[in-house]
Amino acid sequence: MIGDVINLEQKHLDTAENIYKIIKENYNYPDKWALGICGESGSGKSVTAFALKKVLEEKGVKSLVIQMDDYFKLPPRSNHENRLKSLDNVGLQEVNLNLIQENIKNFKKGKTTIEKPLVDYRANSVSQEIVQIEDVQVLIIEGTYILDINEFDFTIFINRNYKDTYENRMIRNRDEQTDFVEKVLEIEHNIIRKFKEKADVILEKNYQIVKS
Repeated sequence: MIGDVINLEQKHLDTAENIYKIIKENYNYPDKWALGICGESGSGKSVTAFALKKVLEEKGVKSLVIQMDDYFKLPPRSNHENRLKSLDNVGLQEVNLNLIQENIKNFKKGKTTIEKPLVDYRANSVSQEIVQIEDVQVLIIEGTYILDINEFDFTIFINRNYKDTYENRMIRNRDEQTDFVEKVLEIEHNIIRKFKEKADVILEKNYQIVKS
């Protein structure tokens, strides 16, 4: 997503290094494999994804991070307005998960490129981009609902809810402090928490790794 700022801290890199060790010691993957990171808004999905990318590439494993936020069917402000019309509009149906699944399948088939949406948060627009994936070995996809997809070879769930992540969300300055937004986050929470049981690894509030 254009306009997103990722600030990696040492704790994120340390956690990523430990996740890499778990993967290396317990899994034997093919040349192309996909890793999914799920969690609530502000839980640390993006920093975990980019920390993993950094660690993997230091080990000689070329990686690519894709963010689920690019796959929302409506651009950010338009999507917010749609939610204001009815809270029933909040949920999995907001995201083109089928396209993400198709992108994963094409990646695993050895396609040299994938076409995906690209959201510009500030411009409230969605464009298309073609991403080169020929040399990519690990596709890392992060997002709130990402574990609804079953194409992943390894999955991570960040066990922090919207109340735990309040400070992070305010620092990121993308979520308003309103009763409406808190209602949206509660709905998302009730959807996302069901994905915890699908995770290979769970990160607790202090980024402690717990194997599921």
